[in-house]
Amino acid sequence: MHRRAVLGTLAAGFGTLVAGCFGSRVDGEVISNETPLAFSHEYSTQATYSGTRVVVDVTAENQGIEPITPEGRVPRVVCTFLDNGGETLHRSGLELKRSIGVEETITLEFTLAVDVDDVSRYALRSEWVEE
Repeated sequence: MHRRAVLGTLAAGFGTLVAGCFGSRVDGEVISNETPLAFSHEYSTQATYSGTRVVVDVTAENQGIEPITPEGRVPRVVCTFLDNGGETLHRSGLELKRSIGVEETITLEFTLAVDVDDVSRYALRSEWVEE
């Protein structure tokens, strides 16, 4: 049992090393934003027991003049992972589930676990949706 855990740890560590050495750069940008949220974002390539994944960590700050609440109109943040040809590999979206005060920040995470070798960029979009 102990040997299996050690081998799994070594495999994950090697996967991280390989992903860091051989993985290509993934560029990201905010392509549209209808909300008062200001975004900062970065990606990482991570090794897991089931393979490699790309994770985009997003920090959003409410730069509006009033709190954003989860009633009525709410922000939906969408991350689209794209290949070199601009084809969508995966798209996921998250909607606000709690209030965000003025100048308060929230963190969001988007993960790509398939076609990881094909991803070359990601695009973030924030829009209002009716809850």
